[in-house]
Amino acid sequence: MVPFRHASRRHGAATFVALLVLLAGVGCASQFQMTEVWKDPSFNSGPLRNVLVVGVRKDPVRRRLWEDAFAQGLKVRGVSATPSYQLFSDAPPDTQDVIEAIRRNAYDAVLSSVRLPDEVQSTYVPGLITRQAVTEQDWLGRFHTYWRDVQDPGHTETDEVRLIQTDIWTTSGGGRLIWSGTLRTLESVTGHAVGKAVTREIMPKLEKQGLVPREKG
Repeated sequence: MVPFRHASRRHGAATFVALLVLLAGVGCASQFQMTEVWKDPSFNSGPLRNVLVVGVRKDPVRRRLWEDAFAQGLKVRGVSATPSYQLFSDAPPDTQDVIEAIRRNAYDAVLSSVRLPDEVQSTYVPGLITRQAVTEQDWLGRFHTYWRDVQDPGHTETDEVRLIQTDIWTTSGGGRLIWSGTLRTLESVTGHAVGKAVTREIMPKLEKQGLVPREKG
């Protein structure tokens, strides 16, 4: 009987362990990514103080989820924030509604959140070379075991990417856009995922760029 090639066996085990570590890392990675982040470089009025939050959603539940998540994220940073559904319960406010609300409540900014059309993302996943034990019987009836490389073919994965755009408009000087960012995710952004997206991805960006104070401990 041909003996096992112990060095190759160890190599196969190491490859398997490395694959597990890689998969674990991918599983723990954030499912959200902020892209197309832009800030008006001329805006230097300091952190926002009183914000109207508008979630542009047809579904009233999703509208409230997003508006509440942003309002909470702003409030823990000392910013007064009003979800628009508290003023306009039937549907998101239109432009004239927002103008009138600004005049009544002296908002210094309006934060709007809108879901953009989904994108299709194709990713090529390369194949892996693994070590596998192969046992064969010769013509004398003896069994021989050896290790060989096996190539797993690559493949293409297609995912739907959800896009949520957040814009902030200052109300001074007639109003202008001062910040915009797009959240990309493969997750269905409902329920708990909404709060996670706002808390972990969007608010830290606003904090870093000086639009909101740091979160109070």
